[in-house]
Formats: sequence, structure tokens, C-alpha cells
Amino acid sequence: MHQALLVLLKKLHPNAPQNVTGVKKSSGEIEVTYDPVPGAKSYLIHYGPANSTDPHAAEFMGYSETTNFTLAAEDIPVGATTGDKIPFYVQAYNVIAPSGTTNVEKAAALHDDPNIIGSAWSSKVEVTI
Repeated sequence: MHQALLVLLKKLHPNAPQNVTGVKKSSGEIEVTYDPVPGAKSYLIHYGPANSTDPHAAEFMGYSETTNFTLAAEDIPVGATTGDKIPFYVQAYNVIAPSGTTNVEKAAALHDDPNIIGSAWSSKVEVTI
């Protein structure tokens, strides 16, 4: 029975994404990329206010079904100015968001459903704006 539980947990908790990088583009957008996680069908991108060092402050979310995520310039947290650093963390899921039409709604659907469990968070990557 213990082995069956480990198999189930492995399905519910894909590995955390690795090699997360981010760059601010000339358009003002921020692009975050990461290696694909075997078995992952979607990714939840958590990001926080400028210069935040506490992962718990990463209250903003985005959603992707690919190995990159683009944060529109207008969605960069309010108050961030040139030279500030925006922290990003990526989480892998073995399901596609069950509902939502926008990336924010899809992210919330994954995050808020107690029956859907994602991986641990990736290491933090900071993008200077």
C-alpha cells in the first residue's frame, strides 16, 4: 500500500521546473522560460512585487501550457520602477486548468482547487526591469 501511495504522489507532484530564466524585452514585457517537466501539462507562474525576497509575497499568478510565460508590461506589479527586480517562481501541474478563459482565471482555477496539487516551486529567478 505504501508503494501505491508513492506512485500516486508522484503523479500529483511532478518535479519542480528547472533552469528557470527571465528577461525583460525591449517591448517592456517579461519573458520567463524553463525546462519541460516530464508529465507536466501546465505551469503556474507565481510572481511578487518589486524587490520582494519572501516567496509568500508572490501573490500574482500566470498560467502556461508551454515552457515559457510572457508577462505583459501593463501587468508588471504596480510601483515597480526601472532597476527593480521582480521575483518569479514556476510550478508544474499534470493537468490542464479545469476552467477559466484568461491566463489569470486559469491560474486561479489550478491554485484554488484543493483536489489539484502541483509540484514544489522552482528556485526563484529575478528579472530586473
